[in-house]
Parts: sequence; C-alpha cells; structure tokens
Amino acid sequence: MVQARVGVIGYGVVGAATAGLFDNPAIYDPPKGYEDPTVLADCDVIFMAVPVPTVLGKNDLTIVHEVLETITPILRPDQIIAMRSTVLPGTVRALQEQYPGVRFASNPEFLRAHRAFDDARHPYRVVIGADEPGIAERVADVYRAVLDPDVEFVLTDTRTAEMIKYAANTFLALKISFMHEVWDACQILGIDYAVVKRGLELDPRIGDGEANEELTVQPDRLGFDDECLPKDLAAFTSFLQNELGLPATLFDATATVNAGMLSRRLVAG
Repeated sequence: MVQARVGVIGYGVVGAATAGLFDNPAIYDPPKGYEDPTVLADCDVIFMAVPVPTVLGKNDLTIVHEVLETITPILRPDQIIAMRSTVLPGTVRALQEQYPGVRFASNPEFLRAHRAFDDARHPYRVVIGADEPGIAERVADVYRAVLDPDVEFVLTDTRTAEMIKYAANTFLALKISFMHEVWDACQILGIDYAVVKRGLELDPRIGDGEANEELTVQPDRLGFDDECLPKDLAAFTSFLQNELGLPATLFDATATVNAGMLSRRLVAG
C-alpha cells in the first residue's frame, strides 16, 4: 500500500513517536527548530500533537489556536488535521465550527512515555473519530499502510473518540490509587503484596503483564505525577462536575488518594 504524505505538528514524545511510523513526514514545531509551516501544504493527513495543559480545570487550547491560525491559510480543503493531543469531549467539534475550511478528526494517543515508539508501532487499538463521512476511514487508511494487519480500529464520531481517551486515562489513574490503598493494607497486615498482585493478575478480567503496569506499587515512588494522568484527571473531573452537573465522586477520591501518596513520597524523600 502506498503511504500517504503525512505531517506532524509538535515534535515531543507523542509527535516524534507518530512521525516515526512514516517515511519522511513533514514536521512543524518552531520551538524545536522546525519553523516552516509550508511543509504541511501537500500533506494528506496532519497529526497535531501539541501540548494542551489543564488550567483551572479546563483545556488550555492556546497553542492549538496559534498553530491553526498559522497553518489554515496554506491548507487545501481536502487535507485532514487529526488531533492526537488530549482534549475534552466536544473540542474537535468546536474547532470544526471555528475553522470551517479545515477537516478535523479526533485521533487520541495511548502511548506510554517510556516506550512511546513501541506503543505507536504496536498499538492495542487505534481510535479515530470524525463527524464527516469518509474522514475517519481516510485517517485509518494512513495507519493501515504502516501497522500490522491485525490491529483493531475503533471508528466513531469525535466526541466519542475524545471520551474514550479520557475514560482510559482516568481509569488508569483510578487503578493506581486503588492498588496503592490495597498495598497500604498489606503493609499493615504483614501480607506479601506481590502475592496479592499475582492473584489478581491471574484473573483475565483484571489482566497480567506489562499491559497492567498500574498494579505495580513502587514504595519509593508512590502515586502518579507524570505529564498526563494528573492533568487529565483534573480536567475530566471538572468537566463532569461543572459542564455535566455530575458529582464525580470516584474521580475526586482518586485524586485525594494520589495527593496523599505524593505527600508521603515527599516526606520520605
């Protein structure tokens, strides 16, 4: 299968891993020295992987808009911008309304920072959302040209794709906080947590191996403080409570447990 011409905006962990899938991708990331936006002009699909921090419980889309204001004048109507950055449900649909001359898709990433290139090459699934017929399939075809044929694709609308990403990351955060509390109980009772963990892993409903890293507790590194889970948990909790009027009790509890674990890490350090 002939590869489509691909562009990548943002050459951090996610952008670099995405770019690594393709031959000679066009890169646009001015802070890293890739300063010419015109390299994107002939790309069929452009993957956007720029930082979207959480500020006061909301996505800060400043960089997204700065990039779009720069590149939209040079794009053709048939080009697609696939959003790899993590954004709340409804964001890509809103961007489509703000930039009607651009075709958008949601294509959330599920990469682990310490093995991003391998995860990009061997994904558990590829999620692509689009609100216009044919767009999701076009993005999927770009992936099918470079990935193993047995990779599963979830093709849906943009809001559902965005929800899948936040549901996945907040569930991982929940697992970490849950297992830390189980670990605490084991320490008090003198129970070997490793045996408990193995007893859980053997249940196929829970899972085993590297795909279930959240079951591992490192006593010298309690809690989670990576670049993704804390900000995504905060943004999604705020979204559920302030936009949807839901209590998000479990999400609040996950953050509370994690804050306690992080404070213990600081005391121990």
